[in-house]
Amino acid sequence: MNNIQLTILGSVPFSNMLNELEFNNLLNVGNNLSYNNSKISVKVLFAENLKIKELKSHLLRDEPSILFVSHKAFVKRNNLNLLSFHVVLELPIEIMLFKEILNILIIKYNFFKKSKIFIKDYEINSNERSISKNKIKVKLTEKELELILALNKNNGLDKSFFLKNIWKYNHDLDTHVFETNLYRLRKKISKCFKDGNFIVEKNSRYFLVN
Repeated sequence: MNNIQLTILGSVPFSNMLNELEFNNLLNVGNNLSYNNSKISVKVLFAENLKIKELKSHLLRDEPSILFVSHKAFVKRNNLNLLSFHVVLELPIEIMLFKEILNILIIKYNFFKKSKIFIKDYEINSNERSISKNKIKVKLTEKELELILALNKNNGLDKSFFLKNIWKYNHDLDTHVFETNLYRLRKKISKCFKDGNFIVEKNSRYFLVN
């Protein structure tokens, strides 16, 4: 069973043509490609055949989309906000080229989704190295990200774990590096999100508070 669900909006002839070609069977991204064991839904939007309000509504959704236009100036002229998993293609286009672009888009989107994890009310994006909540996004350093991910995987870790696995120290003689980075991370979360309990210490172990 293919885990890719194509929805064509704005062109019944194009939809009928893909059905006649059994287009889903031509996709080579792999039948096991999915996000959270569910289908990946891809919208194919014939932009100039849709109302602008409807088009913008589709682009707000967290799903990969391909926009067909007669000229790419249509995007700027109508002030469309495109995300990294939106692709604009000019018509006409060869069906096999469309297939290849669609394959790349799906793989890119799948990678994008798997780079995100959710902790409490926060979204952590390991690809962007960022943490966000309530439309506020803050950049993380590489070590800050690794520290958060380590605690999310194994909550209740001690300094020794961080020094050996993140800073690659073979001894516990100098804990200053860890303590400084933890202090800066806590301060960043507290200042930007007003959360003083994102990471807490108990009995010399550190926890993400759920």
